[in-house]
Amino acid sequence: MRVAQDAQYVFVNCPTEILIEILSYLPVKSLLRFRCVCKEWNKLVQKPLFVNYHLEKRIPNSLLIINSPNTDQKARFSLVNAETFNEILQSELPMKANMGYKLSVCGSYNGLVCISSASLLDVDPIYIWNPSVRKTRLLPNGLIPKWDHCWPLNYLAFGFHQAVNDHIVLRIVRIEQWKCFYLVEIYSLKADCWRRVSSVPPIPTALDCRLLPKSICFNGLFYWIVKHKNGGIPNSILSLDMGTEEFHRLILPDCLVYTDSPSPLCLGVIKESLTISRCRLDGGKQLCDTWALKMGSSWVRLNTIVLPLHGKITRPWSLLDYKFVIVRQIEGLENSSLALFDPELDRIEDIGIELGSHWVYTDSYKESLLLL
Repeated sequence: MRVAQDAQYVFVNCPTEILIEILSYLPVKSLLRFRCVCKEWNKLVQKPLFVNYHLEKRIPNSLLIINSPNTDQKARFSLVNAETFNEILQSELPMKANMGYKLSVCGSYNGLVCISSASLLDVDPIYIWNPSVRKTRLLPNGLIPKWDHCWPLNYLAFGFHQAVNDHIVLRIVRIEQWKCFYLVEIYSLKADCWRRVSSVPPIPTALDCRLLPKSICFNGLFYWIVKHKNGGIPNSILSLDMGTEEFHRLILPDCLVYTDSPSPLCLGVIKESLTISRCRLDGGKQLCDTWALKMGSSWVRLNTIVLPLHGKITRPWSLLDYKFVIVRQIEGLENSSLALFDPELDRIEDIGIELGSHWVYTDSYKESLLLL
């Protein structure tokens, strides 16, 4: 008993610098329990200095999976260990998902997930959520005014602005009234408020021009794919530099400029380069082509991977150690499942995770204490 008391005394009275170093290596679940040890520990775990230091030592070691059913059931999420593929946590999403309200995930960075509706309407609520600490923030209403007699379309992106240590939600609103035009605003998590952005995205105002909903944030820039249905206007990538708040337009690889393939184009990051991938059928084979952006403006074809013909591969969704986490659907079955594909060994491995018929998001995830 005396030994236990002495050990507790040493830890509680440990110098703050040493205590921070020790606690920063612990998982979030343990730190949430340790908040009950004493008031000083509870305050320490919530301090921005410790939260950021703890985040620096985290690595993406989980998969976050979100299902949004088209019923009156609530949407659910799961956290899965990325090495063993054992489920760590499963629960309902804290935000409401009413009947017919399909969720859309705008991005996930540093343990935070930005969620809104897949309807793209500007009246839908926007949430920032941390599944590790079970905290959610409902964003305030934006500054872009409502428009009568029209339904503005809402394009969202979520990322991290490292220069100012802030998480950002970018909102582009497309107004279609007597003419088509765009308005832009940015939300700061640190300030908890929106502000207008004066720059305008260089997107054609044609009615058949749309931003694909899945965006990414990389090296201080947001990226979207701009798709055109009629084939007369070239497809492109829209980017926003978070430092200068200026938009730029980037042309896609030549064979994708006018493509109208039903398989979606997919932005990603491989070995610190922006990449774009496309799945296609060729002579009965399922192929995945990948290009990487070099020197900021030129595309280099990385490879063409032959995907195994075990059901329909909908798309490569994310990467774990340069292996594709792919979503596939077996003929005759309603639900999709996750599989891990190793392009070097040309091998596919089932990881035993069923997605359900209305899954909306699967990506790598690292835990954090943000929003605590």
